[in-house]
Amino acid sequence: MNHKKPRGFTLIEVMIYVVLVSGILIGATSFAISIINNRTKSFAIQEVEQNSRFMLEKITQVIRSARKITTPAIGVTDTTLVLEMSDGKKNPTIFALDGSSLSMTQGADPTLDLHSGNVEVSNLTFTNLSSPNDKTRNVFVSFTLSHRNPSGRQEWAFTDSFEMTIELRDR
Repeated sequence: MNHKKPRGFTLIEVMIYVVLVSGILIGATSFAISIINNRTKSFAIQEVEQNSRFMLEKITQVIRSARKITTPAIGVTDTTLVLEMSDGKKNPTIFALDGSSLSMTQGADPTLDLHSGNVEVSNLTFTNLSSPNDKTRNVFVSFTLSHRNPSGRQEWAFTDSFEMTIELRDR
């Protein structure tokens, strides 16, 4: 008697291979999705941090070169900062929140947004910490910056708050 060994796979062997390959594919897909989501989150964080750095540098540069704080009054907190500059063409210089955008206007120049359209500004305040005798002239700036997230996806959600005290140097 000649018994030939059957060629091919049994049903159980095929099922085991399908389960193993499916597990590997699901794991690889989950890993790839996780990497993409982390990359997206990193982009949102980077966008907020770059915009905050630029905004704080610009605000600091302008405040340090100002001659006088017009608004807010000493000891008062306001959502608008008005400065008197040494260069008369830049008077008044105004920082204000326009919706969710921080804008700066200098004299008759057009209003400039100080950040990209990918972020929103909220909770903007300026506090005049100057002394009544004009020995110290400081402004405390505080704001929250959020990455725009119109789709509501978690990986695009990122918000950070920033605070800084800046001294006027021009006398």
